Amino acid sequence: MRRALDAVARWTIRSPRSAIACAVVPALALAALLPTTTVDLTFTGVMNRGNEHVGRYFKMSEQYELGGLLLVLLEGEEERLDEAVDRAIEAASVLPSVAAARRPLPLEWLAEQAPWLVERPLFDRWLALVERPDDVANLAEFAASAVALRGAVASVPGARLVEIKMAKDPLAEEVGASPFFKIEAAIESALAGSGVTVGFSGLPALSAGDQEQTLGAIKRLTPISLVLVLLLFRIVEKRPGGMLSVAAVLILSIGAALGAVGLLTGKLTVMETFFGVTVFGLGIDFAVHLFVRQREELAHGRSFEQALRRTLSGAGRGVVAGGITTAGAFLIAATSPDPVALHLGLSGGLGLLFCLPLTLLILPSVWVLRQRRHRRRVETATEAPAGRATPVRVPGLPSVVRWATERPVRCLLVSAGLLVVALAGLPRLQVETRLERIMNRGVPAIALVDRIQEVLGTNGAPWILAADSLDQARDFAGRLDGHPLFSETISLGTILPADLAERAAELHRVFGPQGGPVEAVGGIADPRALAVAALRRAAAAGPPDIDSLPPGLREKFIAPTGEFLVFAYAADSKADGALARRQREVVQAIDPRSSGLLAVVEGMMIGDRPWIPWIALSILGFVLVVLCVDFRRPASVLLAVLPVLAAVPFTLGVLCWVGIPFNVMTWLVLPLIFGLGIDDGIHVVHRILDDPAQPIRGAALSVGRAIAMTTLTTTASFSILLFTDHPGLETMAAVMLIGLPACLLASVTVLPAAAVLLVGRR
Repeated sequence: MRRALDAVARWTIRSPRSAIACAVVPALALAALLPTTTVDLTFTGVMNRGNEHVGRYFKMSEQYELGGLLLVLLEGEEERLDEAVDRAIEAASVLPSVAAARRPLPLEWLAEQAPWLVERPLFDRWLALVERPDDVANLAEFAASAVALRGAVASVPGARLVEIKMAKDPLAEEVGASPFFKIEAAIESALAGSGVTVGFSGLPALSAGDQEQTLGAIKRLTPISLVLVLLLFRIVEKRPGGMLSVAAVLILSIGAALGAVGLLTGKLTVMETFFGVTVFGLGIDFAVHLFVRQREELAHGRSFEQALRRTLSGAGRGVVAGGITTAGAFLIAATSPDPVALHLGLSGGLGLLFCLPLTLLILPSVWVLRQRRHRRRVETATEAPAGRATPVRVPGLPSVVRWATERPVRCLLVSAGLLVVALAGLPRLQVETRLERIMNRGVPAIALVDRIQEVLGTNGAPWILAADSLDQARDFAGRLDGHPLFSETISLGTILPADLAERAAELHRVFGPQGGPVEAVGGIADPRALAVAALRRAAAAGPPDIDSLPPGLREKFIAPTGEFLVFAYAADSKADGALARRQREVVQAIDPRSSGLLAVVEGMMIGDRPWIPWIALSILGFVLVVLCVDFRRPASVLLAVLPVLAAVPFTLGVLCWVGIPFNVMTWLVLPLIFGLGIDDGIHVVHRILDDPAQPIRGAALSVGRAIAMTTLTTTASFSILLFTDHPGLETMAAVMLIGLPACLLASVTVLPAAAVLLVGRR
């Protein structure tokens, strides 16, 4: 490796332009594939349809044309609500993104068909009013009874609900392209001045609001992050040309990686937007190590060419070894069946593999060209220490390294004690299973979920069972009726009672075959008069059947395949993965084909991933093999992995102590901690081995300066996530802000202290 890197250094010194061309041309060729690459910025593009329950949901959604359900809650004075409902439905129905806008149940039809649909005891009371007009007790009970339908949300005083079925599943919408806001604006405009308040919930409102708030925060904060990182990078390189060369390397790496991923997988997904952070963070680390080492070599009085060759053959070895181990870890993760791991691992691994040669060829070549251009004017300054060639200074670092190397046993004991204290917090580990706790806090739809559940007992994510007949639909609903996990179950089987034929016979007995006349009773406001009139109309019209149902009911409860859909609403409105698993087990025990949006929540938050242990063991084995090939000494391999072995468990323990729960987004950044930690150890060990005569303290201090700079720039870029008001992104930032400094401290304390004891030289 040393000879190969020295050859690269001599090539860049001899022919810098050809070296740049050989690095840039292949990267540009791959990046040129981007315009023809399919871009799938939908969440379904990275959903693991191989998961049994997630796949069943998408199959059901497509087969039954469910779409997304947007819930619109209207609240206000009772006399204004029905008109507001009509205006809201009219405003939404004309939009192309809306497949249907309706009440949960058509109230007018329910009123007309009330005798057929009410509970049987209330129907019997109605008949008793006709047959026994002097039964005062029955009349009082009837007057006190509400005309209610079993399991149906009809009308709550002061509140109404409108259901909007989206033409397209919100999970299939591109990120940032949701039609929800147009629907929201249309309904709010239609209700302006009505005195009725309107709120929105359901998946369309939740996903659109989360994307808008989060993307908006990232757009505002990203420029600040870039400026901050560039200002920090100026500590290492103040000249614009050097900073531009690093930027060019990162841009080319990202472009080449995206082109390669598109070529291999056929598309780019939303996960590729995250990998840029990975390449940016690790790629700039490569550059920092080279810049810091170059300045150090020049500060020791070496010529420009000597400094360049020693930089590439010295720090370059650590860059290559660290880059290969981290890229390999990402690529191994890409072998998993999960599309998220596939795309994130593939893009991250390829990005780093492209970043390595681009960094090692472009940066030295730019240095050479700049040296040639200024040779006559700055020849003396470039061959002798100058003001700009002083080593990077990190306050406090020399003292820490000195203590670790002069008191190695004490250092290791203190480090072990801190690690034990941190690990003692592991029993406090919390796994976040609720979806809203990894979503942006500024989304109004999150609070409205609870409000709709409180007022109406319903929500936008029911479990859906498919029955082959009305009797089976009634059986499904009956088996769920009264279950503590479910608030209500509704289908045509619950709307149309099973005893319609018996009721028809009773009405025929009382009113005759045509619903003939009966003795006139009371006035129009008399309950008995209203009941008699309703019964007479029902007797004349006959019982309702499937063909006579309003179109809205047929579309909601009868699938295009002819099956009868049963909607089971959870008693708890929280999108909790653990709770969703218990609900799923209940409904699938009744109907194995059943599913719902909460099955996706379960798969996302607590889904089984049996491949994780094998992936982790494969990554560990790969890293050890690379280190064994690189160092060829067990002691050196042990030293190189010490920082990550100490920092990662320490980070997990601290997170548990401070009460930060682990979630799906937390696990996305742990590979970064692993990659940075292993890179730090590799660089320190290489520096120790480069010059056996140099004290270990000098080697640790030399590389520690570069590690301190990479830690500073990376933590600065991630720190902006703390200001997004997004719990998921905040936990990602917390992991980095704890883990990266832990890796730095372990690299300049634990590793050199252990090296002193193993190697025997201070």
